[in-house]
Amino acid sequence: MPAANPEQLAAIEETEQDAAIGAPGLVFVSAGAGTGKTTVLVERFVKAVLERGLAIDAILVITYTERAAGELRERIRARLRELGRRDLAREVDRAWISTIHAFCSRLLRSHPFEAGLDPRFRVLDESQARVLRAEAFQAALAAFCADRRPERLRLLATYGARGLQTMLTGVFERLRSAGRPLVLDLEAPAPLRERVAELRRVAADGLAAAGADSSERSALERLLEQVGEETPPERLRSLSELGTRDAALTEAIEAVERAALEEIATRDRALLEELLAAFADGYGRAKARESAVDFEDLQLLARALLRDDATLRERIRFRFRAVLVDEFQDTNRLQCELIDLVADRESAGELPADLFFVGDEFQSIYRFRHADVDVFRERRAKSGGVLALTRNYRSRPEVLAVVNHVFSPEFGTEFAPLAAAGRFPDPSLGPAVEVLVTDKAAYRGSGLSWRQAEARHVARRVRELVDEGGCAPGEVVLLFAAGTNAERYEEALRAEGLPTFRAAGRGYFGQQQVVDLLAYLRLLRNRYDDEALVTVLASPLVGVSNDALVLLRRAARGPLFTGLEREPPPGLSTRDRRLLEAFRQRYDRLCRLSASVGLERLCERIVAEHDYDLAVLARWDGRRRYANLRKLAR
Repeated sequence: MPAANPEQLAAIEETEQDAAIGAPGLVFVSAGAGTGKTTVLVERFVKAVLERGLAIDAILVITYTERAAGELRERIRARLRELGRRDLAREVDRAWISTIHAFCSRLLRSHPFEAGLDPRFRVLDESQARVLRAEAFQAALAAFCADRRPERLRLLATYGARGLQTMLTGVFERLRSAGRPLVLDLEAPAPLRERVAELRRVAADGLAAAGADSSERSALERLLEQVGEETPPERLRSLSELGTRDAALTEAIEAVERAALEEIATRDRALLEELLAAFADGYGRAKARESAVDFEDLQLLARALLRDDATLRERIRFRFRAVLVDEFQDTNRLQCELIDLVADRESAGELPADLFFVGDEFQSIYRFRHADVDVFRERRAKSGGVLALTRNYRSRPEVLAVVNHVFSPEFGTEFAPLAAAGRFPDPSLGPAVEVLVTDKAAYRGSGLSWRQAEARHVARRVRELVDEGGCAPGEVVLLFAAGTNAERYEEALRAEGLPTFRAAGRGYFGQQQVVDLLAYLRLLRNRYDDEALVTVLASPLVGVSNDALVLLRRAARGPLFTGLEREPPPGLSTRDRRLLEAFRQRYDRLCRLSASVGLERLCERIVAEHDYDLAVLARWDGRRRYANLRKLAR
């Protein structure tokens, strides 16, 4: 159904948004989904420039992603042009509109010596930082265990090298993101026995619904054998290795693992702190050798710079006369402290900065990038008043009525019901919302998982809608709280003869067309990768026969590719000879090309050179398979 466009300036005419844009001083806006908050930010910025006379670069805007920052910049530029201020529109590139990390980087590059940095420092991306962390931890662990003290070897035996690395690097990142020292301030451990009892209950329910001879049943039986009330915590740390597709069981397993680790960590706190400190020291030295910082360093160093250099702090505070923060519910304590260091001018005897926070705790990406929604709640409580944006410009009133009905009791008194602001034609093809209910309890002991039953129910309903002409398969989307069960729903849809494209779940990299293309990329990197070569030659990329692979193996001296570096092996059929000669020519062209084009373009050329797109599209579900190729290239 078409929704009203939140980009339209008609959104600004609403009383609640006018109040948010025009209110002076501290403004804390609670913006529900689809309420046009980006439009509000644009208007707040534009009014600060046009009505209050602030310079473009006197306003600091913090957004959550670089993409959001770019969109906001373009919309401010367009709005200024619309109001006839092309002179100001040309200056928007000077504006401080960025993520918190980009702001910190810009600040540190302007004052590298004060921050104790090499002026030419580089910022590690996450993959580079992960490699350095892994190397630093391995070196720290080797030194930690070098004297072979019994208690240290016991710690290593209890957790394993990988377990120690996962746990301590995770703690390291969480503490730094909160701006806290590297001290294990352990809370009371979670009640392990209660978590175990809940896991056994969920597993027993799954066992009752599992088929008599299914692999799922076998896995559940093994799980129940290994997990008992008296099982020591050391044996409960790696239950995820058993594997499961059920979301509830996965959640229960993870809860047991966390509780087990917490119980062990309480006992081994001193040793863990010693290893954590050694790892942090080694990681810091590795970054210093490369004149590099990671994303968390940007925030920590910027905070130290502003906190410890009073002169610079006052200059920065004087420069930014307004601070606008978007998606405030996804910030953490360190980021909030940085914002306060920039915006708090009352301590200097000046008027407070114009502060504008926008967020919604119910849209928080909990724990993602170490976000802390409690920061949002605490700041909201201290703000002295909240302006709520509740007029939704995206959804039909029928949809919002269901959302309000479902979530109001779930979220309690803090939930602000959304009201439809858009104008929609009356629904003519039936109800705008339809609820399909699956009773979990009814399937206990039936031999059929309730998930499978729900998947079949959904698939039959989609089939009915398509057959009635209400929609095409490509106009239907299934959304999941977690993608672990997506494969079951896809199987049910395909059993109804419906083509699918799956963008969730864990099976994407197991799709054959994805395996084929990844194998070709491996082969371009190393032609002597036998596994990759066999995969490519046997796939529709080349399509030689099994006889050809045997003859190639016999002709090769060492790696399989050596059999192609001279004349084709004797005994090949005409078809196989032609296919191998064509492959070698195309492969050589793509090898040369790989040195000068990006990865996405290279994937496209591999597919085109070998007509792989035609082979994929010729299948009955070819569009889905081709979409998987495009997704991999992107």
